[in-house]
Amino acid sequence: MEDRELVYSILFDCCEKSAFSNLSFGKNDVDDFVRASVYGTLTYVYSEDFLIKKLSGRDVSSLDPSVRTILRFGVWQIVFSSKVPDYAAVNTSVGLASRHASRAKGFINAVLRKVASLTPEERNTSNYKSPEAAFSLKSEIYGVLKKSYGAKKASSIARSLLEVPGLSIRVNTLKTDKDALKVLLKKEGFEVYPSAFIEEALRIRPTSDSPSIENSKAYKDGLFMVQGEAAQLASVVSGALEGMKILDCCSAPGGKTTHLAALTRDKADILALDINASRIELVKQNAGRLGVRSVKTDVGDSSSFDNGLRYDLVLCDAPCSGLGLMGRKPDIRLTITYDRICEIVQRQYQILGNVSRCVKPGGILVYSTCTLNRMENENQVERFLDEHKDFELYGFDNLLPLRLNSCGNEGMLTVFPDEDECEGFFISRLRRKNG
Repeated sequence: MEDRELVYSILFDCCEKSAFSNLSFGKNDVDDFVRASVYGTLTYVYSEDFLIKKLSGRDVSSLDPSVRTILRFGVWQIVFSSKVPDYAAVNTSVGLASRHASRAKGFINAVLRKVASLTPEERNTSNYKSPEAAFSLKSEIYGVLKKSYGAKKASSIARSLLEVPGLSIRVNTLKTDKDALKVLLKKEGFEVYPSAFIEEALRIRPTSDSPSIENSKAYKDGLFMVQGEAAQLASVVSGALEGMKILDCCSAPGGKTTHLAALTRDKADILALDINASRIELVKQNAGRLGVRSVKTDVGDSSSFDNGLRYDLVLCDAPCSGLGLMGRKPDIRLTITYDRICEIVQRQYQILGNVSRCVKPGGILVYSTCTLNRMENENQVERFLDEHKDFELYGFDNLLPLRLNSCGNEGMLTVFPDEDECEGFFISRLRRKNG
């Protein structure tokens, strides 16, 4: 399938059928242009819609699905991509219209020509006041950021989430070290860069000379795990030690589980739990690839799970709205709503309250999310502590990386994409009191 046809097809499925872009990529052989076009169009979808309405006088919801898909892709190419000349974006969009929306060909041509005639200042959507235009965020979601962090910080966060963070990997210290892996990756054709703050992490970029990540020999040999630095931080600050009995709730696909194994030199007793049996298979596959032997798995619902055992360390990386991941997972912009967040908050607290029973006296409970929202983060911890007097916040001691710009506040830490060059993330560390 021709590149632009493939982009159109994936965008249509994502926007109109709630498909996930990463799964669509997996079903098709996509090149850099297709990947960048899909992610770019999804990232700026509300900014695109704003411009379409401004220049056509029609709300995108009133347009035929094929028409709005073609227009969104066209607007992205003209306004937000520097790779495609305006005339080419207009002409190829009209070509797509000929095949998918022939009756609207003239309308699409007219709208995109108006977009192409915008001045640089008019193209700069950050000049507009609405969060849809300026940050490509629904007003209700921008409101969540604003309520949590104030208008100035919310704007800074929202702006940073329009950028795709560098691709981070975790060196599997059970098999290799950072310097040796760096040499191997460069030999395979990858560009390799230092991490932002995690010592045993690297940032890599595939090139035309490198294989895909999944086809990399270093990957197949289990020398690294693709994992964001902030997600790695949750395991680092847990204080996991050799000999500990550890429970990792909501563990799939196993990034934190296998990291805990590496931090304990594969000498802990780790149980990885997840509600989804197929996703537990991912944990098993990653543990096997990485050579981890200390992990057992189980399928179970963390909101009700209790195997009667008590653990030295429980890691609860709870399901969340994922607002901190929007730079890398732009589909979230389309799917998340305030009502959905409220449902998630209830689910999180059920899980947190239940798994806390699995912590032995003197043991550690780490609660983390990949979102930026006090309702899901600090407020959950504060409510939990108020209702569970046998727990207390437990500081991060000397576990925080020196290069991390964000500071932990007595056992609670938020990592911000606009400060720390990574995804947004929240981590808290609690201890169950003795006696």
